[in-house]
Amino acid sequence: MGVENIKLTDRQKRLVSYLMKQKGYQTAKVYAAEFNVSERTIYSDLKKIENVLNFKGYELEKRSGVGIGLSEKKTNHVDTEEIVELDKYTIYGRRKEIMKLLLFEKQNVTIEALSEIFLVSKSSITNDLKFIEKKLTLRNKVQLVSDHKGTRLEGTEEEIQKVFFEFNQYIFEESELLLFDEEKSLDILSSYYGVDIVSVCSRVLFSYIKTEVGYISEQYIINVLNMMVILIYRMKKGYCLKKENDSVSLIRQSFMIHKSATDMLEKISIRLDFKYNLREVEYLSNILISNKFEKVPSNEKTSLIVNKIIQKVGESISFNFEKDDKLQRQLSTHIPAMIYRLRLGVRTKNPFISQIKQEFRVIFDVIWVALSEYEENLGGRLNEDEIGFLALYFQSAIERSKVSKKILIVCPTGIATSELLLNRVKNILPSFDMLEVASAREVKNINLSEVDFIISTVNVDIKNKKVVVVSPLLNDQDMKNISETYNESFILSSNMDKRLTRLPYLSKYIEEKFIFFDEDFETKEELFNKIGSELVNHNYITQEFIKSMEHRETLGGTDLPTGAAIPHGNPKFVNKTVIAFIRNKKYFKWSQHPVKTVLVACISQKDIGETKNIFSDIYNLVGDKKVLSEIYILPNKLSLKERIGSESNKNY
Repeated sequence: MGVENIKLTDRQKRLVSYLMKQKGYQTAKVYAAEFNVSERTIYSDLKKIENVLNFKGYELEKRSGVGIGLSEKKTNHVDTEEIVELDKYTIYGRRKEIMKLLLFEKQNVTIEALSEIFLVSKSSITNDLKFIEKKLTLRNKVQLVSDHKGTRLEGTEEEIQKVFFEFNQYIFEESELLLFDEEKSLDILSSYYGVDIVSVCSRVLFSYIKTEVGYISEQYIINVLNMMVILIYRMKKGYCLKKENDSVSLIRQSFMIHKSATDMLEKISIRLDFKYNLREVEYLSNILISNKFEKVPSNEKTSLIVNKIIQKVGESISFNFEKDDKLQRQLSTHIPAMIYRLRLGVRTKNPFISQIKQEFRVIFDVIWVALSEYEENLGGRLNEDEIGFLALYFQSAIERSKVSKKILIVCPTGIATSELLLNRVKNILPSFDMLEVASAREVKNINLSEVDFIISTVNVDIKNKKVVVVSPLLNDQDMKNISETYNESFILSSNMDKRLTRLPYLSKYIEEKFIFFDEDFETKEELFNKIGSELVNHNYITQEFIKSMEHRETLGGTDLPTGAAIPHGNPKFVNKTVIAFIRNKKYFKWSQHPVKTVLVACISQKDIGETKNIFSDIYNLVGDKKVLSEIYILPNKLSLKERIGSESNKNY
C-alpha cells in the first residue's frame, strides 16, 4: 500500500509536524498533554504515522527511560513506477485514476469497464462515482451525467475549470507528501498538467508578484497559481472560455490589473505557443482581483454590508466591535474581495481552516449562524473557508480588547528578512499592539521581563519565556506553531477548567420533549428527518430549517473529534429557540468523525444575541471526552437536566 493511501487525522498530521520540528526526545506523557489526549491514543497515533515518517526519511525511535523522537535514516532507492502502479489499486488511487479519465482524458467511463480495469466489484465502482460526484461538483454547476454512452462530466468551460480546481485540492489534501512542502506540491501539479506549463506559470506569476505586488499572503499566491495552471492547460488543449456574461462583470476592472493579466498571458503564450483572447484576459483579471492582487474598490453598498456584518456578529456574542477601527479597515478590504469571490464562484482555500475550527470553534460557529441569513446580500453561498477568514479577523478584535502582549522577534539574518518575518507574523496572530525585532546579540540588552512571547529564527536559551523557533522565511508549519503556542499561552490558558459545571444558557433551552436517549440512528440524514419533524410538529422550526442544516453540512461537517456533532441552520427559519439533545446507542459516521452525541442548535433571530453563550455552553459539554463520557452513562433525562444545572419541577 502506497503512503498516499494512509489517511491521517488533523491531530496525527500535527504530531508528524511536531516530531519533525522538535529536537531530542519526549515521553508519551508529554505528547499526550501537548495534544490533550491519553497516552494510549498517542501510542496508537505513533503506530499510524510511522510509515509516513519512514517515507519522509525519518525513523521513529523509542528509548527506554528517555522518550520518543526521530532520527534521520538512509533510505534505499524506491521504484517510483512500481509505487504509482500499486497505488492505482488503493481506494484513493483508484478514485484519482477515475477522476483523471473523466477530466484529463475526457472519457465516457462505464461501471463494467472500470470494474475490470481496477479488479473490484461494480458496487465499489458505483460508490467511487458517488464520491467523485460529491467531491468534484458540490461547489459548481457541473453535472456527472450517466446514459447509454457511459458516465461523463458536463458543464460550461468556466465551470469545468472549477472542477479541475476541486481535483487539485483533493490530491493536495489526500497526499501526505504535500504536507507543508511547496516544492513537492508543484511536482504533483506537474505530473498532471506538465512540467512546462507549471514551471512557466510559476516563473511568470512570481516575477509579477516581485515587481508589481510585493507581499501577499501565501494562500492567495497558491490559489492564483492553481487556477492559472488550469486555465493555460485548457487553452493548450483547445478549450476557450465563452464571451463575458453578467456574472463576470461585477466591477469595472482597472487598467493596471487588465494590463497585468494581458502581460502575463502574452509571456506565457509566447513560451508555450498558444493563442488567447480577451475573455481569457478578463478571466485571469478576475482571478487576480478575487485573490487580493488588487484591492476591490469599496462603495456605499459594500460599506453597508461591512457595518451590518460587524453589527450582526457583535449582537451574536454581545460584544461591541463598532469602536475597533482596525477591524473596520480589515473588513473593508477583505469583504469586497470576498463578495467578488462568492459571486464569481471562486473558491479560495483557507490553509488554516482545521486549526481555526479547532481553536476558535465558538466564534467560527457563531459567525456562520449570524451570517447564514445574510447570504442573499452577499450574492453567494458562504463556505467554511470564507467563514474561517472572518473568524480570524473577529477573534483578533476580541483579543485586542484585552491587555496587549509584547512580542519579541529574534532574527539575525538582516533587515529584509526581519521585515518579511515581521509582516507575516502580523498577518497570523490575533493581537500584537507591541512588536519588536532584535538580533541574537541585542537580546541580552533587552528587558525580557516586559516580553510575553518570543519568535526566533535561531535557538535562544531564555528561561521562563515561551519561545517558538521558526525558519527565516516562515513557512506554513511555522505559522501554525506560532498560532498554537500563542493561543495556549494567552487565550486557552485563561479558560482551561473544563469540568462540567452549571451551563445556564444550555439548560435554559433544553426541553424534556426534545431530549432523545438511546436512539438507533445510522446516518445524520435519518437524524435530521426524525428530529426535524418533531421540531416542526411542535412549531419550533419550519421545514426550511432542516434544509438549511443539510446545506450547512455540505459545506463542512459540524462533528468534533470528541464524538459529538452540533448541527445548526438559518435563524430566520426558527420560531422559538431550542436545543435538541440526542444520545445514540452506538457511534455512527457523521462527516469526519464517529458520533454518538448530537445537539441540534435552533437559535431564533430574537435570541441571536445569545448565540455565543449557547455555543460556549455546548462546547463546555461536548468539547472534552472525559465530560462527554459522563453523559454517556447518565440513566435518564432528569439526570441530564441536573448535570447541566437545569432547575425544573417537571415530572419525568
